[in-house]
Amino acid sequence: MIGFARALLLVVLFAAAPVIADDWKFGGHVKFQYTYTDYRSDDINTVFGSNPARDQNLDLRLKAENRTGPWDFVAHYELLAVAGDTMEARRRMAAAGVPLYRTVSGLPDDSRQLFDLTRETTDRTRLVAEQRLDRLYVGYSSARQTLRVGRQAVSWGNGLVFQTLDFVNPFSPLAIDKDYKTGEDMLYGQWLVSERNDMETMVVPRRDPATDSVEGNQSSYALKYRSRFSGVDVDLFAARHFAENLAGLGVVKSVGGAVWRMDLSYTNLEDGGSATSLVTNMDYSWMWGGKNVYGYVEYFLNGIGESDRANYSAPNAELSERLARGELFTLARDYAALGLQVEFTPLFNLYTNLIANLNDGSKYLQLRGAYDWQQNVQLMTGVNLPSGNRGTEYGGVPVAGTSSFVSTGKSVYLKGTYYF
Repeated sequence: MIGFARALLLVVLFAAAPVIADDWKFGGHVKFQYTYTDYRSDDINTVFGSNPARDQNLDLRLKAENRTGPWDFVAHYELLAVAGDTMEARRRMAAAGVPLYRTVSGLPDDSRQLFDLTRETTDRTRLVAEQRLDRLYVGYSSARQTLRVGRQAVSWGNGLVFQTLDFVNPFSPLAIDKDYKTGEDMLYGQWLVSERNDMETMVVPRRDPATDSVEGNQSSYALKYRSRFSGVDVDLFAARHFAENLAGLGVVKSVGGAVWRMDLSYTNLEDGGSATSLVTNMDYSWMWGGKNVYGYVEYFLNGIGESDRANYSAPNAELSERLARGELFTLARDYAALGLQVEFTPLFNLYTNLIANLNDGSKYLQLRGAYDWQQNVQLMTGVNLPSGNRGTEYGGVPVAGTSSFVSTGKSVYLKGTYYF
């Protein structure tokens, strides 16, 4: 597979040549981010690493896409790298037996995917780099049907910050960059039943990391039916996901000049219990002092979240599994999110996002500014400011058996993106 990835890279690089078939489109981006993070003296990152921590991230994506008649082909190659103090600290934590969700590097891996399209290129104490195919699919579309097979991304649900119906590689509520979801090997289909009704389905086969075999209890099968009537969009959702049955309802409606959304899900848990989760939000755009302004408010109920912060260090099995799989990113039950975007000029936007844990009072504030320096170059800078008492989610969760705490720390970052 590594040879195929290199071959694809050469094909995409050939896009710079002057002679290119009209049906092919080539492009991509290069993103680099520098982050400076300040931890408290008893944070686990300080115990095992440097304080402050200085880190760098690189994201190169090369895209080759073709559409000929009803057929389309998409391939995206990625080169991802993380380097710095945090990488070294996480290695030391893993060696000491400190639990880390997902991979040590934090980069995607294909241990559960149907195909292994990821290869590590560099593995050093302070640097990890990998190359992978994040999109690789063939699709067929007609006037009423669409069918795609291969590695792709599908987003369901109406959450702006949190998700209940988007269970395949959702974005973290703290994510700043949401250009691309991580691709998943799947079969996806959409059928236009009538002018106001359509149906979507996806089948996501997965491997059991312990056996490397494709297992039904590791896979997902989902169906969503959308209908529109009397100005209301309604989604009905049913799925079998990691041996659990899910049912969901989504509603979208205009209210005055705003848009109101709600997603509700019910899960029969594998242990015999059940859980109900909810996300509802409203967003609105307006003019303020001659500036374009956009704002939203959202509430999230995590049906398997912990109501007692004393359990944060060792959350229940259902929550732990979803945290490890990257489906959930929060520990408690009730959250609120507020967001505001102000367009000071057509080239400069300021964003403010606040996430509040309503159960323990901790908060996470994000401030960032994005400047479109050139048509294909964007510069961004921002700060992340968690707050709360020790023992709270954003103030620092105790590490079992130690006197240290897990905290994201206060950070400032600079990011540059070049699109081509």
